[in-house]
Amino acid sequence: MKHRFLIVEDSLLIAMDLEEAVSRAGHEVVGIAPDMRVALNYAPEADIAFVDVRLADGETGPRLARMLVERGLLVIFVTGNPMLLEGRDAGALGVIPKPLTHQAAADVIDFVIDWKNGRRRQPPARLRLFQPISSTFA
Repeated sequence: MKHRFLIVEDSLLIAMDLEEAVSRAGHEVVGIAPDMRVALNYAPEADIAFVDVRLADGETGPRLARMLVERGLLVIFVTGNPMLLEGRDAGALGVIPKPLTHQAAADVIDFVIDWKNGRRRQPPARLRLFQPISSTFA
């Protein structure tokens, strides 16, 4: 099954790397959004979102993530500032720190596709799930 990704990232180079990784995995990127307003415009077309914490309109990633989760999207934070998310996971599945290698991006994409399709497994090494592992895989 082909999934539709929204990439919320204000660094165009990072966003393009993620877009390439999603395409290589056989999925579609519905849009790249540098801020909350653009992301919300693309949200109805997506089912998975990669969201940075700090966007072009400020530290709006956590608030945006909550809105996307409420709309039924699976959200993974991709950020150079994972420490900013302590206690603010906004319903997201987890966080992976930047920078991402091509392999790390591919691993996270495979993991979130499995998760979206109901297959629970151990996350890739750098991905930290917000739910405790014991309850996630029970």
